[in-house]
Amino acid sequence: MHAFNPVTTIDELLKAQIDDGNVSSIKKKRIIYAEGKTAASIFYILKGKVKTSKWNEEGKELITGLYHEGDFIGFNALLDGGRYRETAEVIEDAELVIVSRTDLELHFEYNSGFLRKFLDILAGNIAEKQEQMLRMAYSPLRKKVAEALLVTCKKYNPSNQGEFSMNISRCNLAALAGVAKESLIRTLSDLRDENIISIRDGKIIITDIRKLEHLIYCSDGKPNI
Repeated sequence: MHAFNPVTTIDELLKAQIDDGNVSSIKKKRIIYAEGKTAASIFYILKGKVKTSKWNEEGKELITGLYHEGDFIGFNALLDGGRYRETAEVIEDAELVIVSRTDLELHFEYNSGFLRKFLDILAGNIAEKQEQMLRMAYSPLRKKVAEALLVTCKKYNPSNQGEFSMNISRCNLAALAGVAKESLIRTLSDLRDENIISIRDGKIIITDIRKLEHLIYCSDGKPNI
């Protein structure tokens, strides 16, 4: 067992784990952890993209989060009975830093300030998910699809630099929106006809972010601009 060297910042924690060789490369479509399994580790994404999702009794998937470089995944389980409450799957080849629950708890015990930093991350993550789930539950079809497009855009194009092209499968986008794939495809076709998006080589390109946002936040779901 290696000697425990306490850290005071998240950057120090990540550097220590990388120096110890706790890094794993995982291919697209591989599962990082599964819902219901004991949470032995949390993960930091060095590169790549990951989704988290839950499945209902009818076998329908609902994507609960999209993550990329700079995000932690799995730490919700630290305060949720010690079991993962969702499944994490790689959607673009990823490189992950693995932090064991045991190491993390030792750092928390040593430095309460370090613990608070993680709790802040956790609180923000929970609030974001609750807001997303609420909107998805009560919005009409067009708004659900528009919301899924906007969530993806804000996650992977935060600076909103020009047209944004998303290479995300229709199944994943439907699961993020909480709608059937067939309904998603019809709605995407409508949005394309309204010049809000375009579709090239299977990729969805948001061409008018202002119209997309208006569709979400106006009362009737129609882009009356």
